[in-house]
Amino acid sequence: MRGMPRTLPSLLACLLAVLVVGTASAWAEEGAPAGEARSDVAVALGQLASPVLTERREAVERLLTLMPGARPTLIAALRGATWSVQVQLLEVLARDGGEASVDALLQHLVQADEAQGVRIRLTLVRDEKASARLLAAWRKDPKTFTQRGGPKGARRLQELADLLRRAEIEATFLARKSKSGSTGYYKGQYDALKGADRKPGYRKLALQVVTGIAIDRAIPTPGLYRTGIYRFLRPHYVDEWEFQSMALNAVAELCTPEDKLTIEMLEQRRIALLIKRERLKVAFLEARSFYRYASKQYQDAWFDWDDALGEYLDQVACLYIVSPDRYHRHVEEFIDVLRGHNPRPVRPWSYIAGLQIRCGWYRDAIDSYGIAMADGSRAYGYYNQACAYASWSRKAGLTKGQQERHLNAAMRTLQYAVEFGWSDIDWMNEDRDLDPLRAHRRGDYDALIKVIKEKYGFEDD
Repeated sequence: MRGMPRTLPSLLACLLAVLVVGTASAWAEEGAPAGEARSDVAVALGQLASPVLTERREAVERLLTLMPGARPTLIAALRGATWSVQVQLLEVLARDGGEASVDALLQHLVQADEAQGVRIRLTLVRDEKASARLLAAWRKDPKTFTQRGGPKGARRLQELADLLRRAEIEATFLARKSKSGSTGYYKGQYDALKGADRKPGYRKLALQVVTGIAIDRAIPTPGLYRTGIYRFLRPHYVDEWEFQSMALNAVAELCTPEDKLTIEMLEQRRIALLIKRERLKVAFLEARSFYRYASKQYQDAWFDWDDALGEYLDQVACLYIVSPDRYHRHVEEFIDVLRGHNPRPVRPWSYIAGLQIRCGWYRDAIDSYGIAMADGSRAYGYYNQACAYASWSRKAGLTKGQQERHLNAAMRTLQYAVEFGWSDIDWMNEDRDLDPLRAHRRGDYDALIKVIKEKYGFEDD
């Protein structure tokens, strides 16, 4: 056994030489240069087994530049490669996207054992370019895509197609996090998930994905992770609560009263959060009796209860938007809880205002943001007042004079927000709550953007 490390490289070299020589005619058919290109492929293939990540990534990119000439060699190499090399080859072939490449890697998926098939599917989904290529192939001809390798092959390839579609939905959903990092909400933020340009059923699939995120319940996919759906795709800077809050906003846009199963799942989670909230309230009251205000135990108990209020707020706001008649009473009762003083939430009026503006209670939200500014950020408060005024101007039944007054107030409070430090241009430009200002006060709006850029030293695009 001690002699194996010495002979293994030579065996691999011989195998690689056979592969390269055996595909010389294919190189000629593809029109690739004979000598230098084959040598480059051999070197890059050797680099795929490197323990150094940067070398492996360089090899992948190099092989992509050598396509389509390198394609027959890579397809042949895939059959006998170790798993670590297979991962790189699968990515290259998927990103190449040629018909022969797609056919080869899908045949490889069909022929692999069950455990290996799971790993192959995950590998293909993880890479954004590979996913896009495979989805394009599936959309071009779904029947041909899945009809490889008999019933077992059709099942596996359909599972791959489903996973690719769901991963694409989650990527689209994640892209709604602003370039500035903001994850606030405005109506229409998740329109891309409605699938107006997709096949029938896209909205329902998107609703299934975001509901799974919102209630932290994995969509069952055979052989794949049971917890967290596509958690392996998520960027590290999105924490779990933030992610679920975004998902609930998306559910509120996608869900209709006819989606009864989704509504009932959300209702079950609302009840669970209500129980959690009351349990943490009791724990906080006990901590208040036994510990000093400045103690860690007291502060932890207070913030745990306060976070539970925030979770419940997101849940009840989502349900109200979907079914206002059913959840109007629940919203009012929760606002009474937030207004209470025993125990007092950390930031009650910010919570109240945020709930009211999402429910479309703009007059109340404006007043609540005004109160919240006494203990919080004036820039944030004035900005959200501007959003409330602008959204209010679009409500049905207003006279032209009322619309004008709301638009004037929106512009004025937005200017106050900038004076007190608001500088998030990226979010401001995509926030559709401010569409009425961009439509009817374009000159004033652009002038304010210019003020922000000059005040904070932003460069023009």
